[in-house]
Amino acid sequence: MPGHSVKSLLAGRQLRKFANQNESARKAPREPVEIVVKGISIELVRKEIKNLHLRVYPPEGRVRITAPNLLSTDAVVRVVEQRIKWIQAQRLKVAAGAAQPNYEDGEIHWFAGNRCRLSVVGTVGKPTVEYLQPGIIRLGIRRNSTCEDKRRLLEKWYREQMRIRAPILIELWEKRLGVELYEWRIRKMSTRWGSCNVRAKRIWLSLELIKKPNECLEYVVVHEIMHLLEPGHGPKFTARMDLALPNWRDLKRKLNTLDGIPGAC
Repeated sequence: MPGHSVKSLLAGRQLRKFANQNESARKAPREPVEIVVKGISIELVRKEIKNLHLRVYPPEGRVRITAPNLLSTDAVVRVVEQRIKWIQAQRLKVAAGAAQPNYEDGEIHWFAGNRCRLSVVGTVGKPTVEYLQPGIIRLGIRRNSTCEDKRRLLEKWYREQMRIRAPILIELWEKRLGVELYEWRIRKMSTRWGSCNVRAKRIWLSLELIKKPNECLEYVVVHEIMHLLEPGHGPKFTARMDLALPNWRDLKRKLNTLDGIPGAC
């Protein structure tokens, strides 16, 4: 399949052997779930298939495994553990092959779900970033500025925009869910959209989210805050998400099919 690496694994007798180890696997939910193996976040999807497929997606090495409905999660984890070196190698490979931006005039970048053209203009004053309609991000920067200078300037602006947008959603969903975070932070993440430290009541949000539609940012905020009520990703967590944000599956699907995907949430 073009655009990602694929590894087909179990079939036949080996599959039946794993499937029979856990009869409860027959009732496994078909909604995608997250599993973490050796520190790697993996999206687990169940389908009516015979073989198990492992995929690593560019540009950031998001990992997805598609497993038969009859195969238990424990069996899936064991298979992933057997293929962990292959996964690590493929993630390095796709990350190395991802196109690196040069921050040149006319280059395409993203903001709040909008495809934007970068307009680089010279300035003798303080470097600036402006979002102009329709779909233009203007960098006002000194003529002798390097690619790294432009990258830092745009990243700083992205962080500033996250600090404007995220708190509004966090405050809204703290009230709706009846919980309170101790703090939230922004982090550059290569494989996840966000994370939650339940004990510290702290959530991390990927900086890449500022490039996505606001409803996708909201989904991740709800997902992470929800962990204060349900730490895992089991049926209770799913039920709470269904009540709080009925279209969360659509938002998750939308988030993970847009350009520049860091991974699961």
